Amino acid sequence: MNQRIIVSALIKKDDKYLFIKQNKEGGAYPNTLHIPGGGLDTSEDLTEAVKREIKEETNLEITNVQPFDFDSDILNYKGVPTQLIFLRFLADYQSGEAKPGDDAKEIIWLSADEIGKYNHNEPSIRLLKKLAII
Repeated sequence: MNQRIIVSALIKKDDKYLFIKQNKEGGAYPNTLHIPGGGLDTSEDLTEAVKREIKEETNLEITNVQPFDFDSDILNYKGVPTQLIFLRFLADYQSGEAKPGDDAKEIIWLSADEIGKYNHNEPSIRLLKKLAII
């Protein structure tokens, strides 16, 4: 079984949180909203990795990046059984205009009241429940 380490950040701006819809064919959790992030490169600092992934996917700079928790899931990723290991952070918006990047086809800012109206992937749901957002 393959393993993939994913760094991601729940980003807050004012009273809204950032989510993306993925653009990848065959990617994990199709047709759901995702917390932005992506694969950790070999020998990469975790905080720098999450900042890089957020910039690549959303064109945004983030600040106050704090490790929050970890999670994992096993699924078929691009047709191969894979354990995804999520290293999750909390962060604040710093600057930039949100634009879909590498793997994002849409960027959505949602208030806590709006989050429950959308379809999220299971790891995101677990994080949002842990934070008592949903």
